[in-house]
Amino acid sequence: MSKKGRIRYIFTSSNTSQGFYTFIPQLLEGLKKVYILKGAAGSGKSTFIRLLGEAVSEQGYEIEYWISAMEPVNPDGLYIPQLEAAVVNGSLPQAIDPKYPGGVSIIINLGDYWDEKAVYAQSTKIMELVERIHSQNNKAYDLLRNAGRVKDEMNKIGLKHLNIEKLQQLVEKLASEIMEEAAVERHYFASALTADGMVNYVDEISAECKKRFVFKGPPGSGKSTVINEIARKAKKKGLSLEYYHCGLKQEDLSMLIIRNLEIALIDAGNSEMTIKPWDIIIDMRDFLDNYDSDLLEIANSEIYRKFEAFLMEAQIEMEGAQRSLKELKKIYAMFMDFESLEKKRQEVGEKLLSATDD
Repeated sequence: MSKKGRIRYIFTSSNTSQGFYTFIPQLLEGLKKVYILKGAAGSGKSTFIRLLGEAVSEQGYEIEYWISAMEPVNPDGLYIPQLEAAVVNGSLPQAIDPKYPGGVSIIINLGDYWDEKAVYAQSTKIMELVERIHSQNNKAYDLLRNAGRVKDEMNKIGLKHLNIEKLQQLVEKLASEIMEEAAVERHYFASALTADGMVNYVDEISAECKKRFVFKGPPGSGKSTVINEIARKAKKKGLSLEYYHCGLKQEDLSMLIIRNLEIALIDAGNSEMTIKPWDIIIDMRDFLDNYDSDLLEIANSEIYRKFEAFLMEAQIEMEGAQRSLKELKKIYAMFMDFESLEKKRQEVGEKLLSATDD
């Protein structure tokens, strides 16, 4: 292989109304080789993953960088589909542990590459920063929990007007149009609330789809319901599915990509999307009975302002946690043997690529 492989960036973890949540354990199931990096903040996990991904991509392999809302600029995972292999950060708030230690899964402890005595000398400062990060994140999750409750209230306004019979007719029409033909499914997040605000890659991820159904309409107008129903029918057909969940409420679907048909179904919500000439726009207000101007003004109502306020307060807490995390990283980074860690990264890369010659 000589041509550089395609690179995708996908959210696999998010700060949700139920706390930090990651799909990484599910995504690792069935892979032939998994390397799990364990270590403190600043010990080089993200750099290890990024540089390894670049090296593999240079050899022509397609890669996915798995991104977390904790630090969206730093990857928490590398997935190489052609090698059925992954390298992941095992020290997320939801710990990633090997299912088959020493077999398919191999742990790399980055603590083996730091000056233990020097780190211990900083233990008081480390404990202070870890407790501060924990406290700030917990405050953020409490606020997101409140935001989730408010979002449920917003949905109820639309649900009162939803015509279920017309909605089911839409599902059947779309299903027959899309699926003219063992199901494979993968779960990700479409967006995530980060210290820099709400971030999503919906446009980039769905850019290669030949057809996109874009659902527009107020909360509770059935957008996620339709996408879920199409997903259920597509799964029965044995199609290859990628589920992209709402960053705030992981039980809600924001996008479904039927990969082998190159079709996307997208809940446009309040996100900014670049509408393409071949996109099919579906206005979900057509499926609401007795729909009046009150529903049109949800964005200006007290309930929506409350929702936005909770998100903003949560973001402020995350910004504080991010600043504390940077301080913590500096401490560990000062005492790491990055030269030896780089040799380990090269060794892992060679093992992954040599597996293709077996």
